[in-house]
Amino acid sequence: MNDVASSERPANRRTVVTAALVIGALILLSIIVPGVIINDRKSTVIAKVQDRQEILASGRSELVQTWLDSVRAQSDRLVSNELFRLFAYEVDLAGGDFTQIVPPKPDEDPDSSLGVSLFEQLPFMERVLTDFTINSDFTTSYLFGKTGIAYLTSGGADPVTEQQKQLAMSAFGRKEITFGPVRVDSSGLVMDLLLPVLPAQSEADQEEPVGLMLLTFPVTTKFGEFLSQRALSEEGEVTRMVQITNKGFQEITPQDPELIRDITLTSNNEDIFAFALRPTIGIAAKEVYSVGSPLIPDQLWIFQEVDRVSAEKSLIEFRNIAYLLAGFIVLIVASVFLAFWWRLNSEHNGALAKQFKDLATRIHAQKQLLDKINGSIADFIGLKAVDGSYRYVNPAFAKGVGREEDQLLGMDDAAIFGTGTAARMSISDQRAVSTGGVVTNNERVFLNNKEHHLQISKVPFVGEDNQVSGIVSVFRDVTEIVEEQRKKEKAVKQMVTALVRAVELRDPYLGGHSRRVCLFALMVGKRMNLSELEISTLEVSSNLSQIGKLAIPRSILNKPERLTPEEISEIQKHPEHTQQLLRGIDFDLPVLETIMQMHERLDGKGYPKGLSGEEILITARILGACDVFCARIEPRSYRHGLEPLLALDILEENNDRYDTGVINALRDVVNSVEGEKLIASVQH
Repeated sequence: MNDVASSERPANRRTVVTAALVIGALILLSIIVPGVIINDRKSTVIAKVQDRQEILASGRSELVQTWLDSVRAQSDRLVSNELFRLFAYEVDLAGGDFTQIVPPKPDEDPDSSLGVSLFEQLPFMERVLTDFTINSDFTTSYLFGKTGIAYLTSGGADPVTEQQKQLAMSAFGRKEITFGPVRVDSSGLVMDLLLPVLPAQSEADQEEPVGLMLLTFPVTTKFGEFLSQRALSEEGEVTRMVQITNKGFQEITPQDPELIRDITLTSNNEDIFAFALRPTIGIAAKEVYSVGSPLIPDQLWIFQEVDRVSAEKSLIEFRNIAYLLAGFIVLIVASVFLAFWWRLNSEHNGALAKQFKDLATRIHAQKQLLDKINGSIADFIGLKAVDGSYRYVNPAFAKGVGREEDQLLGMDDAAIFGTGTAARMSISDQRAVSTGGVVTNNERVFLNNKEHHLQISKVPFVGEDNQVSGIVSVFRDVTEIVEEQRKKEKAVKQMVTALVRAVELRDPYLGGHSRRVCLFALMVGKRMNLSELEISTLEVSSNLSQIGKLAIPRSILNKPERLTPEEISEIQKHPEHTQQLLRGIDFDLPVLETIMQMHERLDGKGYPKGLSGEEILITARILGACDVFCARIEPRSYRHGLEPLLALDILEENNDRYDTGVINALRDVVNSVEGEKLIASVQH
């Protein structure tokens, strides 16, 4: 017995060593093999990213190039006109400086000199150039002579800047059409188009240019369209436009107030516009995969980029799955070796059997525990197959819908909740499958002849084949919460009504003004597609916007004459009074913030805090514009009300103070049937 035991010990040790070596080799392979596969997958993913970004960049570049070609073709009609070319040729013969050509003397023959003929042609040529400029959507046009003087300009054109003069002189004498850099003027982003003017009845390769036409055209809107996101754009993709000037590289940003900003381009490649991983051109500090496509060689490029995290998202998921799978395989093989080793040692068979028995007992106990937990959960839990039929429901689900668990298996949402609810739930099912994440929505249903409000969260159920095989739904009954919220909203509305009535009793004009501001603000908010919470904020805020004036002396509020500066200062304290009156009320909405900001302006010159730009809530911007508009059109004892369109024009003239989007929406409301009725009630 002892000899047998002693002979078995080395055999057992060899088995253990062999098992350890095999498991160690498997662990090493589980690290190396997935690493090789992941690197290969990464090359494929990056190649696809490169192909897509290059296609997007070249596609956008072709769109912009086609538009620039159309602008070039349109302008070519002017410089190819024989009458226009003859005029430029005659000026060139006269020395290229039209300022030296004078009108004829009274006793001089009009045809005796070249200068007289040109002087008489000037008004006509100016009209021709002005008409062409207006009809072709150019902003200004200049015709330069070889001396660098613009002797012919379109009507209303600003004086030639030094930058334009230098640009014209650098291009003078060239026979090809060129574009100047994108720049900013009072109208926004513009570009200059420079076209050589040849002598009359001559070909481009035969004669030298006798003049240079500089045409300026706006590009803000077009470039904004070309750079905007498309419906098929993927997450993290951005299209940018870059130019190079004597100041260095610049990004064209028609969607931002800055319009043009200086940038620094860096890359690991010598070609900074080749596809590469580099810092983004944008303000945020992040890495992107980007590639450039030329619009104007050595001058203007389209730059297409995608955020690195978004581009490599599928790779990260693949890597996690690969290592998880490798670890799972190692775990399975290790378990097999351990089980085999235990099986070879007969002296441990009894212990092994006991362990399995204990394991089965624990599994059974855990199952019973899970069944108890599942039975005690108040939320409804259900698992639907891809065909919409339920494969599992918990006891709470069955009790909530008034059926037995076995009866519900095989039924679908239409049979349980009704066709209307089932149609809406089908939409959320599709969203859960398409997004692969949790989708939550609220549903109003009738269960056992009683109204219930359910918060339903859904997530796709993935089977062993890594395919979606069903939907897991968790239903939470939030009926009591919804009822409490309704009661609270009703109480708030009653309180708001009481406060508005107090304002009306104090000053009927303020009450009517508040109602009109409320109606206009709600219509504007709906035109701008604001959320339900923002619409509710507008309704409550506009009704309470004048509540602070309860603390203003009635002698000031009802004064028939214009207010003095001191009285205006007292009026401007009403937001602070409003804050004191409403501070302790919980609206669950940014009502107080909206009222406090309604007199703030985009340029930072409003009150009480001098906020500017995006610091001001959109609800406050709408409320402020509607308040000013209503105040303008409402008659007072010391003045008549303005016409609505004139009041709108005043707001538009102050677009540095009022949101342009709000003003445009307000104009749509004024021109609508509802707006006309509301205005008619003010004027009569």
